[in-house]
Amino acid sequence: MAPELNRFLSPLDAAFLYVERPGETMHIGGCLVYEGEFSREHMVKQVGARMHLLPRYRQRVIFPPFLVSHPLWVDDPNFDIENHIDEVWLPADSNEQVLGRVAAEAYSGMLDRKRPLWKGIVLRGIPGHTAVVWKIHHAMVDGVSGVDLTMVLSDVSPTDKLPAPPAEAWAPQPLPEPLSLLQEATQHRLGELNRTWTEAAFDALRPDVIADRTRKMMSASSATLPVGATPAPRTVFNRPVGGDRGFAWAQFSFPTMRAVKSALGGTVNDVVLTVLAGGLGRYLRARGQDTLGLELRAMCPVSMREADERGQLGNLVSNMIAPLYVGVDDPVERLGKERDGMNRLKEAGQAKAFYEMSQFGVRVPPLMAAMGAVMPFQQTLFNTVSTNVPGPMIPLYFGPHKLVDWLPLGIVSNNIGLFVAILTYNQRITLGTTVDSRLIPDPWFLSRCLEESWAELREAAGIEDDEAIGARCFAAAGEVETDADASKPATAPEAVAAAEPATVKTARAAADRSGPLQGAA
Repeated sequence: MAPELNRFLSPLDAAFLYVERPGETMHIGGCLVYEGEFSREHMVKQVGARMHLLPRYRQRVIFPPFLVSHPLWVDDPNFDIENHIDEVWLPADSNEQVLGRVAAEAYSGMLDRKRPLWKGIVLRGIPGHTAVVWKIHHAMVDGVSGVDLTMVLSDVSPTDKLPAPPAEAWAPQPLPEPLSLLQEATQHRLGELNRTWTEAAFDALRPDVIADRTRKMMSASSATLPVGATPAPRTVFNRPVGGDRGFAWAQFSFPTMRAVKSALGGTVNDVVLTVLAGGLGRYLRARGQDTLGLELRAMCPVSMREADERGQLGNLVSNMIAPLYVGVDDPVERLGKERDGMNRLKEAGQAKAFYEMSQFGVRVPPLMAAMGAVMPFQQTLFNTVSTNVPGPMIPLYFGPHKLVDWLPLGIVSNNIGLFVAILTYNQRITLGTTVDSRLIPDPWFLSRCLEESWAELREAAGIEDDEAIGARCFAAAGEVETDADASKPATAPEAVAAAEPATVKTARAAADRSGPLQGAA
């Protein structure tokens, strides 16, 4: 059954439209790699057969006159799935680095606001495999509802059978004419304010509710006061960003990570943050930054969805500002500090308090919110964003094609040149790093640093790894290159930075011989 859809965007959903710039796009997504080879036409057929289960994906955004309310969703009378699926060919003999570069190029650029805010790009040319890069605007989905989309498009076993068609063919509702749109938007806005004022008035008559809310706010404020009072330390990736993207990833065994968690204590999330902090520390030292005593901050989105809210679209998220102890060399000590820091934030109820505070956004006039979003603002509260989205632990299939690698992509914006999207799927956990390629020109060196950070923590726990590192698609195709120095620790990124442009140059030369690296549509 298709999810129930809201007509108007929430203040948080709309904010992703207001703050978007050509060089700071606000879509999320991933690069999904499947066994077997298939074409754009196959994807059009598979996705088209499921569009009745994805009604939002046939709707586009319109802005009401004078922005009396936040934007609203309307059926796109000109919807054509052919406009939303492109195809790109990778050059022959591609490897992970080339896949990352081409995926980053496909992922770059704003989505067309005159159409539904999503696109899928089929990447062909991986031996025995096909990849699909998804771009979906954050105004439509958060990380959890993005996973739900993949579930709708997938089966739990290989099949050539398409879903049963709907009883009635889709007929788009006509676009509202301007006066009717203004009337509907005004009614919606007045209804929002009426509910807000009524709830506030009656809450004032319930002292226990006010006292409980005040206590939670004070607790969260005391835990986050140091964050708000002082800016985060600057790093090489905390500078103004542009439109060029890079993409790399590091993948680990989820059962092994759980074993490390059990041996050393804490949660899987604590272990992931420890690996991330250790990897960033290695990377920054290689780039010449002193990390002694350095503590970075990661903004970690927290899903506020209840079990019965899975499948709904839009954003139901809060945030936590997590410490990253990049200056602590000992991996066990670093894990202890990460665990203690996260426990303090959880005990303070930071995520819930931030969520309740975000609900005050409904009181801000939409026009004022949109104008505020375009004002110059340099974000200094945190250094990076780190999401952790749980995916299914069983293999999924796109028709007859098994999903072997699910590589998440994120958002680079406002002085945050590094986004770490973390996703679990089929007993693997993947850290996908989306970067501004001017600030981090060597994302694969960063991946190497993350791998070494994981190895030292795993060895400290006395746990052996149960699988090789690297994307399954290239391992299966025999494309994973061996390196005699692979066991040596990562040093300066110059070698990797020099090798990567050479790989790109070779890829582009091969592409020039076989066709441009661009969409067919």
